[in-house]
Amino acid sequence: MEAFKDIKVTIKEKGENYGLFEISPLPRGYGHTLGNALRRILYSSLKGTGITSVKVKGIDHEFSTIDGVKETLIEIIMNLKEVRFKTSSNEPVIVNLNVKGKKDVTAGDIETSGDLEVVNKDLHILSLADESSSINMELTVESGVGYRSVDNDERSEIGLVPVDCDFSPIQRVSLVIDRARKGQETDLDAVLIGVTTDGSIEPKDALLEAAKILQEFSGKVMVAMGMAQEEVDALETEANKIDEPVKEEEETEDNKIANWKIEDLPISKRSKTGLLSGGYKTVADFKDTTTSDLLNLPGFGVKSLNEIVELLREYGINIKN
Repeated sequence: MEAFKDIKVTIKEKGENYGLFEISPLPRGYGHTLGNALRRILYSSLKGTGITSVKVKGIDHEFSTIDGVKETLIEIIMNLKEVRFKTSSNEPVIVNLNVKGKKDVTAGDIETSGDLEVVNKDLHILSLADESSSINMELTVESGVGYRSVDNDERSEIGLVPVDCDFSPIQRVSLVIDRARKGQETDLDAVLIGVTTDGSIEPKDALLEAAKILQEFSGKVMVAMGMAQEEVDALETEANKIDEPVKEEEETEDNKIANWKIEDLPISKRSKTGLLSGGYKTVADFKDTTTSDLLNLPGFGVKSLNEIVELLREYGINIKN
């Protein structure tokens, strides 16, 4: 579709683990189609990393009490489920949490190796009551997609407690479908999508990953319907091709805007009448025009002036004072 060639993604806001992105312009109706697809993929299909089992030295099951620890093991496990990790590996890793003495134990006390990194190091895990207290834990850290429930069949040894895990690195996705404009086309869509992550992935990378997954599944559908893989790959290559901007193209676009007729501009009838009566036939006629010139036109007031100034500014044309 020709209208998809000019899509741009703009970062509207950026904060800690948050990004607001605008995807536009889209044909009317495609805002909901694309926005909802990306939103669902972000929530359900991105890889994350979390703790899937806990083993505490000297403890047989999760209902046991731990000497010198203020929290119950159930409370500790609930806290451990909130620990977020960052890693490029897909292999399970065993990490340790060994602490002695009176201390507020946090996720930062977890001993990691390789490229495995704890994201929320300040997260409270447990409190050791006095100097003689200690905790010795083995934590299994895995990467996955979606939500994994506890399987009691995983209790392969005494003291090993399986933990259900929500792997998703996405905390929240907001979606608003707004209006967009391209040239004189005003009946277009813009997707405003806000992405909040747990810190293990940048919002921009999360949105990019969701777009890749959407493209991959679209290709699988085409192959399943009989299209050759080579044709699908060729379409993907063409879709991802970025045309290098050249000066001639920029000049052509400028000339196109300059040739717009006054009667075709998305402004009020009163403003059009004032401009036409003043001899303005195309946008090119605004060259060297000042605001004073426009205000001197018959029936052309401040409201009409603001309307035309705002419109032209959107296309890089500034009326002189």
